[in-house]
Amino acid sequence: APRDMPIPGLPGVTDSTLFGGLNVCVVGWALLACPPSWRPKRWKAVVLGLCFVFGVLYVVTLANALVTGLVPEQAGFGTLDGVTELFKVREVVFSGWTHFVCHDLLVGVWVAEDSQKRGVPHIAFATVTLPLLCLAGPAGVVAHLTLAQALSAFGGKRKAT
Repeated sequence: APRDMPIPGLPGVTDSTLFGGLNVCVVGWALLACPPSWRPKRWKAVVLGLCFVFGVLYVVTLANALVTGLVPEQAGFGTLDGVTELFKVREVVFSGWTHFVCHDLLVGVWVAEDSQKRGVPHIAFATVTLPLLCLAGPAGVVAHLTLAQALSAFGGKRKAT
């Protein structure tokens, strides 16, 4: 049976209890999916606030895994085998997932704003780029950059929608 990792500073809270809570990131993705004129006035503050909370959770859980000796000596970022060893540790996987959720949402904010600046139609952003960003991060960035460049090459800057 998997062992739950206590979260430092939060008595009675474990990685298992917080894991489902990371799904609150859906709020950020939903705000990005809305056409810019439909987004609440402080939408970006909400998304960045979520990312701040995820970032703090990442730092706390990763530091906990490192200082409690849960990370094997052979684990690290220098080799593929080292990374594989690192991600065999449940506590590191939780921290890694938190990193992924936070970072992809931040990239989503950048791409949403860049799409608007470059005149990418929101329907293209919401139906092509955004799902790719959410499910396959870097593929969404590639889609955005390709789409924005193609629109620029074939029609100049369009009015943002």
